[in-house]
Amino acid sequence: MSLLKYPLLLGLAKSIKRGLSPLRWIDLYAAQYIADSHLTDTGNTDDNDHLVALVVLVSFVSGKGETFLDLDNLPKEIQISRGYFQKSQKNIEQWLSQLAQSPAVRNMGGASQVCAKSVGSDGRKQQQVAFPLDQSEAFQEPLVLWQHRLYLARYWRLHQDVERWVYAQSTTVIPLNESHFDKLSKSLKQVFMLPSKSIEERETGTAEGSVDWQAMAAAHTLLQNFSVITGGPGTGKTTTAASLLFLLMQRYHLVAQTDTSDRSSVEYLAPLQRLSVRLLAPTGKAAVKLADSIRHHLVSIEARLSGADPRSLRMSDCLPESGETIHRFLYQNGALRESLNQHQHFTSDEAILGKKESRQAKVDIVVIDEASMIDLALMVELIKVIPSSAQVILLGDHFQLPAVEPGQVFSDLVARYESTSYSQDFAENLSKLSGYHVDELLEEAGTKHRADFQPLCELRKTYRFGGDLKTAANQIKAGQSTAFKTQFKLDSSIEAKTVRWHSLDQQAFDGREQSEHYSPEAAMVKPYWAYFECVSSGAPLKKLSAAFEAYQLLCSTHDGPLGVTNMNELIEAEFVYSHRKITTFASGLYHGKAILVTRNHPHLGVFNGDIGFVIASHEVQGNVEIHFLQQNDQAIIVAPGRLKEWQPAYAMTVHKSQGSEYDQVGIVLANYAKELLSRALLYTALTRSKLSCDIWAQASSLDQAFEEN
Repeated sequence: MSLLKYPLLLGLAKSIKRGLSPLRWIDLYAAQYIADSHLTDTGNTDDNDHLVALVVLVSFVSGKGETFLDLDNLPKEIQISRGYFQKSQKNIEQWLSQLAQSPAVRNMGGASQVCAKSVGSDGRKQQQVAFPLDQSEAFQEPLVLWQHRLYLARYWRLHQDVERWVYAQSTTVIPLNESHFDKLSKSLKQVFMLPSKSIEERETGTAEGSVDWQAMAAAHTLLQNFSVITGGPGTGKTTTAASLLFLLMQRYHLVAQTDTSDRSSVEYLAPLQRLSVRLLAPTGKAAVKLADSIRHHLVSIEARLSGADPRSLRMSDCLPESGETIHRFLYQNGALRESLNQHQHFTSDEAILGKKESRQAKVDIVVIDEASMIDLALMVELIKVIPSSAQVILLGDHFQLPAVEPGQVFSDLVARYESTSYSQDFAENLSKLSGYHVDELLEEAGTKHRADFQPLCELRKTYRFGGDLKTAANQIKAGQSTAFKTQFKLDSSIEAKTVRWHSLDQQAFDGREQSEHYSPEAAMVKPYWAYFECVSSGAPLKKLSAAFEAYQLLCSTHDGPLGVTNMNELIEAEFVYSHRKITTFASGLYHGKAILVTRNHPHLGVFNGDIGFVIASHEVQGNVEIHFLQQNDQAIIVAPGRLKEWQPAYAMTVHKSQGSEYDQVGIVLANYAKELLSRALLYTALTRSKLSCDIWAQASSLDQAFEEN
């Protein structure tokens, strides 16, 4: 028996049953719950109908990753928003006023809070409001209305948690004096090999040279405890992070020495203790890559600048043995227990009184790579675990796909601080550290509102990502689909390109009529030939892992003829089952089978997104285990039966590929699920490639992928 009783919802349910609506059942049940618990029969069914319909829509957009419903821009793909609200929106202020009176809605009105001081064009101090900090007591209404936005109360509260944390970061003062600035400036110029500028050149602005934005990101981080560093592929984000860590160690020593300058010599050495550094990423592969890259660059910097004094404490000595996933870091500190659904030891208070609060991690510096994948709820878990005194550095590319769950934390932060520039005081401090003239920095920052707190720095120079790949990436970001198709369409009469678009306009994947000389699916899977040669030869784990990095097929959807499931079946049918060169075991396993974990297994040290390889035992015939390669060629070894959810890893969705890089990438855009296509998806897929990229798509699908998100 259906729980749906509200007439409007019963009508929408019929559309879902027929497969004619993109709405989900949970959208309808959320609206029914609010109708049951918060609405009364006032005699005006129109008001209740409007609210119920809005709840359906706000639930629907949360499924698309949004944390609120924009009442000025209702979803166009939903029937109830194409005309149902048309009459009401003609007088939207009156409509919003009626909505605010509903017992199911908490009206925040003009609630706001200063998030940072800013300076207007008239030079006067102003308040910069990014998001209201609600100071009211807990409320029971399931919906929140603020500035033409309608929120589910859960997401409103999560936003509140993040905003309070950002505000606290904006008011944190780093105790640097003039002596600190001089020493840190010298170190920063040495690290980034900046040209030395005389005092006269600084004051007159006569020194030549454009701004080094890696050095500027370091200067930002030395002045505040929170940094957001964004940049495309090859802009040196992890190189910048390694340089930052070196400089932060210098800052720590200087501040500690100042605090203890009047103590005895024995106490004077006490503050120079080992800092606790954590290197995090959303996936295990990205975390290992982050740690390897930072260690390599940091050791290089220290060898160049620190000499060989064995008594000195180096930042590389403070690095963890390896990076770790965000989920592992949180789980180790008591967070995410319920969502991970795993066993863990509890204290008496937790077991008897039901207290299961996260505990603060003992950490001084947290570096998080691929931060665009962090959703709102995950960010809240992080800020609960990270102590307020810790240095937090977010690295990412805000053009990439956002998190799957609601809340685009990284891109929202970038968008917020792109609209502000440096205050005079902040620019002067940056000038002291970098040597760039104040006017030069203010000119680069533009004419936006000036703020004392500016965590954002965008890396703009590309060091290793160029040629066709860079051109294609820039065209995708700019939405230039015509130029892209003209330049990169596969044509045998043109010299080979490193980006190739294979048009599927004349070839359907099912019941297709194919050219005698060209089969699109054969071309998609052909690059895996080299990997399966390694598999059939019984190659060891390290060689398998290296061979797997050569090619990755990325799909825009999981299901259907062009989806992940079908493509994985096609690949294994071609290379494993057709020629019988490879011995298969139970559950379709064979030596060298690459698998992608799709569920967190914290008790095993294996997390969602990790890639493992099936390894056959040399001692016991028919026995296989799954190996997950770690740093220093070590491996986590797991029996297949202990992994609850996984899939073959040869084809994966673009979301699952984030944080990884491959020599060659193949991209398949499904024409039957165009609502999933976006610039962010295509850009993310293309930038997984280091050398070349092939795209299989209909022209209409490609055009859809170039549409504004």
